[in-house]
Amino acid sequence: MKILYGITKSNFGGAQRYVFELALEAKKRNHDVAVLLGGRGTLRETLQKNGVRVISLESIQRDISLVRETKSFFQICQILKNEKPDVFHINSSKMGGLGALAGRVSGIKKIVFTSHGWAFNEPRPLWQKFVIKIFVWLTLLLSHKTICVSQETRRQVSSFPFIKNKLTVVYNGLNEFPLASPAPRKVLTVGVLAELHKIKGLDVLLQAWSKFTKKHDGKLIIIGEGEEKENLMRLVKELEITNSVEFRGYVNDARSRLLDFDIFVLPSRSENLPYALLEAGLAGLPVIASSVGGIPEIVESGISGVLVPPEDSETLFSSLVLLSEDEALRTRLGTALRASTEEKFSFSKMVERTLDLY
Repeated sequence: MKILYGITKSNFGGAQRYVFELALEAKKRNHDVAVLLGGRGTLRETLQKNGVRVISLESIQRDISLVRETKSFFQICQILKNEKPDVFHINSSKMGGLGALAGRVSGIKKIVFTSHGWAFNEPRPLWQKFVIKIFVWLTLLLSHKTICVSQETRRQVSSFPFIKNKLTVVYNGLNEFPLASPAPRKVLTVGVLAELHKIKGLDVLLQAWSKFTKKHDGKLIIIGEGEEKENLMRLVKELEITNSVEFRGYVNDARSRLLDFDIFVLPSRSENLPYALLEAGLAGLPVIASSVGGIPEIVESGISGVLVPPEDSETLFSSLVLLSEDEALRTRLGTALRASTEEKFSFSKMVERTLDLY
């Protein structure tokens, strides 16, 4: 098959990892593969290093602009006309909407859309959520198939008109990956791997951490970059926890450093099925995560981790205390999460089910 993947941004978050790994696997299986993307970030570089053809769409950006959107739409149509793919697999909201419409106009026979997060779940005014739901519905309507990466993702849109039979659940999957030897540490170390965006709830974690460090020794390591970095660093100073919080920024192959942590935390306000949590699971780490989106499909609270309500720094604080004081509990939760992650979130299963849809 000739497969064209499309995604809005070329940083290396969860959606970009998904596109990279699918594209690379499809190429290994001798399909003709290319990736259409915006920007010149890590995804672009990594694809090119691995011999995957990249098509740049410089006009497409995450921010809304009618002029740029119109320009992007016509460029996508021209690219589809030139490429003539058998399958156009689109990812992310912007590429999803523009790509699905362009795909229909261009007569593409198989348009597959993967949702990596519904934007209407983000904290927004009600009128914005309503408008976003209309655009989501149009994207689903125009696509031939939509992959939902969790049952909750599917449930949230299954009542939209005329699209129920287009929806299918395919969990994200991971292969084993190498883990570096843990760095020596003198205090309990809590870690986060996340883009520094408001949706990740890192401000809530910092509030909880400020309470935790009043009575406990510990180090909080935050790996990632994003638009909220300056705000988060300012909050760290306001809370007077500078000495116990470390921002490491972007770290190449950050998941290989997971064993540097005693506890992994993901306090998101909204999620679909986060790769970071699956990676922590394969590393055998105990996790504390918000009970949002598809996270409860990964973590069973009290069995394979601890789930807390979003925006609840007090419960997050008490969960940090609980795990910090009970090493045996940390070991039990981490072992259980590793076993369930290996069973439910297999990379080979994800690939086979996705290629079957093509």
